[in-house]
Amino acid sequence: MSGKDDALKNLYMELGVESILLIEDDPWSRDSLATFFRIVGCRLQSAENAMEAISAVSQTRFDLILCEYQLPGVNGLSLLKILGNIQPRAVKFLSTAYPVRKLVEESVRAGVHEVIRKPFTMETLEESLMRCFPRLRQEGRDADGIRFDSRR
Repeated sequence: MSGKDDALKNLYMELGVESILLIEDDPWSRDSLATFFRIVGCRLQSAENAMEAISAVSQTRFDLILCEYQLPGVNGLSLLKILGNIQPRAVKFLSTAYPVRKLVEESVRAGVHEVIRKPFTMETLEESLMRCFPRLRQEGRDADGIRFDSRR
């Protein structure tokens, strides 16, 4: 593991991001993110669809749920609402290539912590994590903010 990998692993450990549910139907995106999260030492479970995601949160506690908006059969926002009822303390991020204002506003009302515009860099994801996780640890509750990353 390189020095940069060690630094990233330390960042995720410091933030308390140990277990992640990644919901992504695109195999390339799912595999790329899965590889990254494993390198930084996170326990990762991947789901391709809503049924797999619901099954996962029913069996395992997650610190972070990262969900694509465009999923087969259901949109990611609707799925995050369901998952949030099962695991209300999990931080929820929605990723989308089309972050229109209405979607961002609905996400805020639904308790999504961040809407991240795709394609995103790992730095963008890490900035979102740093905004959400320290606040959760300090306050011992769910964060209630959302940040729209408009740099792309």
